[in-house]
Amino acid sequence: LKLIELGPGDEGPEHIAFGPDGKLYAAVASGRILRMNRDGGEREVYARVEGGRILGFDFDAQGRIVAADAYRGLIAIEPGGKIITKLLTQAGPDDPILYADAVVLTKSGKIYFTDASRRFGPEKWGGTFNASVLDILEHSSTGRVLEFDPATRKVRTLLSGLCFANGLALSADEQHLFVAETGEYRVWKLAVDADKLDAATVLAHTATRQTVAAKASVLLDNLPGY
Repeated sequence: LKLIELGPGDEGPEHIAFGPDGKLYAAVASGRILRMNRDGGEREVYARVEGGRILGFDFDAQGRIVAADAYRGLIAIEPGGKIITKLLTQAGPDDPILYADAVVLTKSGKIYFTDASRRFGPEKWGGTFNASVLDILEHSSTGRVLEFDPATRKVRTLLSGLCFANGLALSADEQHLFVAETGEYRVWKLAVDADKLDAATVLAHTATRQTVAAKASVLLDNLPGY
């Protein structure tokens, strides 16, 4: 076990990932992405997102970082870390992405991401921590999982009605997503071709042993803590 220091002034590593160069990348509370060797050596600031907060991120086939900026939606950071562009700020007309949280990419380039809350965005409610606490306290369950296809610019909702849709992982065969629903202490298994499902409806069908086409189910429940 080795402790890897983030360096002076940096805290809150929300997500880590190994890049195409074999280096370890970490997104921290200042809005920066740090890059370092696997042992923490040669640490440097790879990118700065001024006024933003990078949460989840992944790498695409071109080596770009596709990231969830809690304040801006989805952004892309070009190799080298200097050029940052907005990819997606709206899921549709009058439907802003208020709290982009986690991101995974498929080999074909499709982007799956969580929008943690449609009620409490960090920009308006005093940052990511305050917004998350308010969302979970209110428990209105407005979080969702979305798909964005950069080739067509189309956005699709897979599952909504989640109480703070948080971390996201993609299965090895790219057929399922695993979604952490923080406010309900559980993890969902969700088919990537699920479409416009609602969490409460899925659970109601499950309770009455009805079929919901096996597109969504709770994989882990009653987890100890958030």
